Amino acid sequence: MGTQAPATSSARVWTIAGLLVGAVGLVLQKLGGITMPAVPPGLIFVLVAAAQMVTKLRWAGIVAILAGAAEIAGFFGSGSASYLTKFDELGATAGSWLRIVGVITAVVAGILAVKAAYSKQSRAVTA
Repeated sequence: MGTQAPATSSARVWTIAGLLVGAVGLVLQKLGGITMPAVPPGLIFVLVAAAQMVTKLRWAGIVAILAGAAEIAGFFGSGSASYLTKFDELGATAGSWLRIVGVITAVVAGILAVKAAYSKQSRAVTA
């Protein structure tokens, strides 16, 4: 019972939405011609993190933050950021924008969700 997060917060919903938008962005990048594995590891990371957030476990937000941070690092480390301004490759550009905006949203909202989950739990313990 102590590991359950309180009621679904808007931060949790935004975290899930950000992760799913990031996943859509990854798929669009692949379809747009960016070279990546058949099943990109980042896609698995963000989908697993989104699934964890649905479970409402308090620590799921930490998984989402780590997955989002890994995606941000992978985005810039792989050179995908260069597609943000390559408007002649529309699929790759759209996918890049969706990917980075989605995971940044997920990280910020994930931090807020974790803060809310753990502060509500600590208030319940002290009350």
